Amino acid sequence: MKVLFSIILLLAVWAGCPLEVMAQQANTTVSTTTTTTAAKEKDKDPDSIEISAYDNKIVVENAPAGSKLEIYSVVGIRVKEIPMKQPSGEYAVDIAKGYYIVRIGDTVRKISIR
Repeated sequence: MKVLFSIILLLAVWAGCPLEVMAQQANTTVSTTTTTTAAKEKDKDPDSIEISAYDNKIVVENAPAGSKLEIYSVVGIRVKEIPMKQPSGEYAVDIAKGYYIVRIGDTVRKISIR
């Protein structure tokens, strides 16, 4: 059975597998279109949340009022949660240096605390 499968696989590779190539091209086109559409939506939306970090501070702009700033380690453990009272602000965080994932509502960003 393994020999038969190997022969079929070698013949498929030798023949070029046009069906698989077309499927890959279709997936690439769809993902490229989705990325382009998402980039256009981000440019159109002036209220998009912006998250950046420097030193031990996280800067947030255009966040919804009353939302939570959640900080996760790269393994997914919640390190800190800060209630946000203003849509824009600078928040001092007392966490170790490293990479973290910050989430505000549906917006997620990767930051580096140095």
